[in-house]
Amino acid sequence: MAGAVAALLTWVTQPVWVGGSMAFLATEAWNVNLAHISSGSFADYAFKLIFVWVTVIAAIVSLRYGKWIPTLGALLKVGLLVLFIGTTIAYAIKHGITDLSLSDFSPTWIGFFGAVPILLFAYLGFESGNSAAGEVKNPARDIPFGILRSSGVAALCYLLPIFAILAVVPKDQIKGISGFFDATSTVFSVYGPAADPMLKILSVCLVLVLMSQGASWMIISDRMQAIAAADGAFFGGFFGVFNKHLSTPVRVNFLSGVVATVFMLVAMQVSGDAGAVFAVVLTISITTFLLSYLLVIPAAIRLRTLLPDVHRPFRVPVSNAVFTAMGALCFLWILLGSWVAIFPGTLEALVGADYPFFDTWGCTAAPSSCSPSAPWSC
Repeated sequence: MAGAVAALLTWVTQPVWVGGSMAFLATEAWNVNLAHISSGSFADYAFKLIFVWVTVIAAIVSLRYGKWIPTLGALLKVGLLVLFIGTTIAYAIKHGITDLSLSDFSPTWIGFFGAVPILLFAYLGFESGNSAAGEVKNPARDIPFGILRSSGVAALCYLLPIFAILAVVPKDQIKGISGFFDATSTVFSVYGPAADPMLKILSVCLVLVLMSQGASWMIISDRMQAIAAADGAFFGGFFGVFNKHLSTPVRVNFLSGVVATVFMLVAMQVSGDAGAVFAVVLTISITTFLLSYLLVIPAAIRLRTLLPDVHRPFRVPVSNAVFTAMGALCFLWILLGSWVAIFPGTLEALVGADYPFFDTWGCTAAPSSCSPSAPWSC
């Protein structure tokens, strides 16, 4: 039962993320440098629907070919990162950088509690690639090193752009998801007349990167859910069927598309700008994803100690005591992240920090229209 719930929470996070967040980010990227799409217009709905279902179709393709979608997306992401960092360096040489000091990076309680769930959400899930281990030639060798490489690249892809944005955009002018677009517009000015076409190409590439990233997560999570369904843990096994020709869980893939579409339509009814919608959906995605690990980690510890002789291709080379301690530490971090995501502002009050609830969610903490335990109800 616990495994079924964990698999369900992990799976549902991905279509929610694709439909309610990535589709909005892609639309914002298109809006900034290519062509304006009026919010709530037919073009807005069409663009987001196309984004969602192209992502789903990419996940349906046989893994023999579909594996190249996240690979090419990752290469394109790294290419954009190198271009952005290189351009930022050129801009800094010509114009200088913003006034940054070590004190600007000093942690605060508000920053700490706010960052924990986001950082956990960013770095959890890399182990999910083992759901395709049956189609890897040497999973015991390739999967662990794949996790190590991907997590290392992800760390660079998060940290370097953040530092670059802080270097060229004054910190008081950074407004959520618009910060990256403001930074690119600023640093690309070093290219003169070529800046505008380069920004257009950048936006197209960013949409493709978002699409490939959504597809890669769907490939992983849909397989996990299909495996759970095949064991009878999800609608009696109906969704546990893999297509004979594609070897992909087409039924779960289409279900993900439906869930992503529904959530996209619901998210479009949320008042506020793209940044506000992004924050709401991010919180929901973080909550469902982190809660699954509160079940997965104790299960992993228990199974290792209860069935020590079972062959496991992916076995951490430490003693059971060390493995248990590592699991307990991870569990505590995820418990903290889950609490902060579900009950924002509660821990901050315990340490005397003034949590900016209204600035974060657009409402006060306790009106009838908004619950502290469900800020997306604002």
